[in-house]
Amino acid sequence: MRVVRHMKLEHKDLIKLALPLWYAQIAWAKELLIHGFGLEKAEDILQLNNRGFRQVSGTAWYIRTHGIGVDIFKTPEVGGIDFDFDKPHPDPWRLKIFIEKQVNDGCLSYSLYKELIEDEELMKVAISEVLGHNA
Repeated sequence: MRVVRHMKLEHKDLIKLALPLWYAQIAWAKELLIHGFGLEKAEDILQLNNRGFRQVSGTAWYIRTHGIGVDIFKTPEVGGIDFDFDKPHPDPWRLKIFIEKQVNDGCLSYSLYKELIEDEELMKVAISEVLGHNA
């Protein structure tokens, strides 16, 4: 009988694992905006007549526009992504929120991310190690 041991991932490794999901979610979010609202390009959601808090018709998703970005979610703390159109890469605050939303939605494992979720300072340190700036 073979014993399988699970390697304990370091906190910064968990942050690195979440980054591809960040970029995939942005690509998905832009397609959702284009097709869900009949836009020519995703950034058109920022036009005055498209701004605000709305449900994406025929889905469980909601959007809330803000400044130069959009927050897409199922409920305020579950799923989706909050991003700015002029920032293709996550900043520390948005990456922290993203990881929490993805854990709450079951896309990232709670058991793996538990320590980071429950210790905000630990999450900030791990994110700053990966992104290379203060979280």
